[in-house]
Amino acid sequence: MFCLMKCSKKVLAAVAALLCCGGMLAAIWQTKEVLGSAYEDLYPDMYVSTDSEFAKEEGKVVYYTFDDGPSKNTIAILDTLKEKGVKATFFVTGQEVSGVDSDAILKRIVDEGHSIGIHTYSHVYQEIYSSVESYLADFHKIREKIIQVTGVEPKIFRFPGGSVKNSFASPSVQKAIRIEMRRRGYIYYDWNLVSGDDKSYMTDTDTLIHNIVNGAKGKDKVVILCHDDSMRVSTAEAVGPVIDQLTAQGYRFEKLTESVEPVQFQNDDEK
Repeated sequence: MFCLMKCSKKVLAAVAALLCCGGMLAAIWQTKEVLGSAYEDLYPDMYVSTDSEFAKEEGKVVYYTFDDGPSKNTIAILDTLKEKGVKATFFVTGQEVSGVDSDAILKRIVDEGHSIGIHTYSHVYQEIYSSVESYLADFHKIREKIIQVTGVEPKIFRFPGGSVKNSFASPSVQKAIRIEMRRRGYIYYDWNLVSGDDKSYMTDTDTLIHNIVNGAKGKDKVVILCHDDSMRVSTAEAVGPVIDQLTAQGYRFEKLTESVEPVQFQNDDEK
């Protein structure tokens, strides 16, 4: 009996040592991931050079941004922006919409002087946020398409859902993605004004106008979140009135570029 107990203690000690070792290895690997060194060999062409300092912003400025396009509604938005002489920012996906020449819209965005940023190719949360590798693969796919179609290297992007925590990714994976994208030189932009079209494509035009115009009050810098997928007709209809009313309040409209200091929900201490 004594021998059995002695052996059992040895077995337990061995198991504990293995668990401890496994924990140390996991910690080492996680540290390696967080530092980004695990992904340096992936997509060696996917690095950009961005400004080390952000430009000084003066006065009241609005950055009108649109996610999830291109679609027929992107065309309507571009028409209004051209009429008003306003530049905006489009965070695009690679989704093909029936009856729409997506490539032509991407090219028009660039040709008319707007900013084009990446919003992932698939926009499928459970896939892109499953790992750093999955996010990089998806990002690379839409990046290649934008470059091929427009000749422009996108340097800015927006996470689907923003840089906030979501149920499709662990906090450690999300943080590792942010660190890796920053290491590659890319800048992500969140927002500080929600139009309301993210809640439902049925939100009416007047409600969107009200949400934006009233939401801008008291802010010198406004980054508006809107969506230009094929379901958001009211979003396109609201653009003209929003521009008119905010201009009357003393705002000017600009596009986001890598020289604009970003609004970020998760800015961590990741530098």
